[in-house]
Amino acid sequence: MNKELSIAPKSISDISSPTKLTKIFESLINQSFVLTGKTRTDGANIRKLISKVLIDNGLPDAASIDDYKIVPPKKKGVPKLLRELIDTYIVTSGNSYNLQVWNRFPNSQSTLIEYSDGSKVRTKDIRYVFVKIDTNNNLIESVLILSPDYIVNAFGKFGKPTIKHQLLVSQRIREGIINQAEPILIEPDTAKVKKIATSRNIILKTGFNNPPTKNQIFSIEKLKTIISKNLIGFKIKADTTKNRGQALEEKCLLLLGYEKDTNSLLEGGYPDIRNQLLEIKIQDAQTIDLGKYSPEFEEIINDELQLTTKDVRYLIALTDKDDLIIKGIILMPGEALEKHFTYVSDTSFKCQRAIPMSFFQKYIGRSITNPK
Repeated sequence: MNKELSIAPKSISDISSPTKLTKIFESLINQSFVLTGKTRTDGANIRKLISKVLIDNGLPDAASIDDYKIVPPKKKGVPKLLRELIDTYIVTSGNSYNLQVWNRFPNSQSTLIEYSDGSKVRTKDIRYVFVKIDTNNNLIESVLILSPDYIVNAFGKFGKPTIKHQLLVSQRIREGIINQAEPILIEPDTAKVKKIATSRNIILKTGFNNPPTKNQIFSIEKLKTIISKNLIGFKIKADTTKNRGQALEEKCLLLLGYEKDTNSLLEGGYPDIRNQLLEIKIQDAQTIDLGKYSPEFEEIINDELQLTTKDVRYLIALTDKDDLIIKGIILMPGEALEKHFTYVSDTSFKCQRAIPMSFFQKYIGRSITNPK
């Protein structure tokens, strides 16, 4: 593969339009393509073929190496044909095609590339190019260019992989928060939580581990007043990582007005303060372990109110390992985390989505983008 294609585009607005790609790939229809039966070899060969066509038709301007950075560690989840934000897939035969996307959740706002001007390429921006092969005649039958949104809307959500969830907070964003006059980064509650939350001063009538109830949940703006402002400059007095988290959780409970119940802190439920839909984390390293649940994957956590991981509010205290003094606060619903930060995993994983083969059969002899 040409190395030029591994360089990011100058900006996301510079990549070829779907209309142009559709036209470019028309030249591939009925071209010979012999499968070797070796998945990696065939995948590399189709990328070479796609790469040649892209180069022959003119690549978008490349970004300077100093103008962008790859956000996920070890470049996990970054598309092979980076210049055009394209990943390629070979479709052959059977009842359905099992799309496997490695090391990124396709239909999300998680950042893959960050430019020096603050603009970003997110996982939802990647284009999926499916090359359908007629295995009897060794010919390319069709080329379909699909967006992640199209795939989800047409065929359903990607399956959730079993991974250790982590959130990456870049040093630039961290310093930006800490150096603000008010070192708090806040985003508003989700629409569902706004309907049941209150900004009034109320006396909490139940334990922090009980499910949330309407008008007994403080709005995120109220949480900022009650908790966040009182945490800046607070020193967490604990030794191990686990104990630090529990010490911070206990401090938050006291600020909220719950009665002290240290034994319940050891239950490790989700979210930490269930009654307030509040998950508490400490950031003293680049990545934060999110545990079993991650807002990247929407899951219902409260049937009665139909609340999900995206509705849970995350309070992340920015500290240093040396002094454990809280220097800044991130306070936002899970839904908003991917706008500012990047989800990563410490191990390789894949998201899968079955696409009926009948879908590909409809477009034999064509190059097409997101067909209606």
